[in-house]
Amino acid sequence: MLLSQMKQKADALLTEAYEKYNTLLLKFCYTKLTEDKTTADDIVQEALLVYYKRLLKGEEFEKPLAFLYQTAANLCKNANKVATKQAMRTVQLEEISDVAAQEENTLASELDYDEIKEKLLQRLETEELELYRLKYVEDKSLKEIAELMNITPNAVAKRTQRLRAVIKQLVEPTIAVYERGSIYGYQS
Repeated sequence: MLLSQMKQKADALLTEAYEKYNTLLLKFCYTKLTEDKTTADDIVQEALLVYYKRLLKGEEFEKPLAFLYQTAANLCKNANKVATKQAMRTVQLEEISDVAAQEENTLASELDYDEIKEKLLQRLETEELELYRLKYVEDKSLKEIAELMNITPNAVAKRTQRLRAVIKQLVEPTIAVYERGSIYGYQS
């Protein structure tokens, strides 16, 4: 089979799987992830991507839904492990003594959650901020974001992953300041 024919067949099977199984997979992931809609949506997109890549390699599936469920279940397990580790390291915003390490004079207790969030979001670049708005404020799917940004869903997934890393880098200095203050027995 020619490469272009394989791609056309894989595209058709992916479209069919998306139309038939997307809602089922979302519900499945949603329940597996203790009701985290954003991560559930990401996992469904990733499961469909794994399915698509395997189709492109020429693999055939008698029961595509079973494969997608198993893939999604494994991805959910991984996401839950990451979330558990992250929850162990997470500090509530009310407990943070400073908004960021560079702004040690501004106490978190003097700011409300929205002010803290706004200060951190101001540090994002324009494209990162747009992706944040589409994904987390407007709650758009990877496919919808891809269409709006004129890129592939896979590119959106990668950019979302990088955005999470950037946000983590922005928040970590704040946590470090808090932990340093707690270690030395003082609260700013």
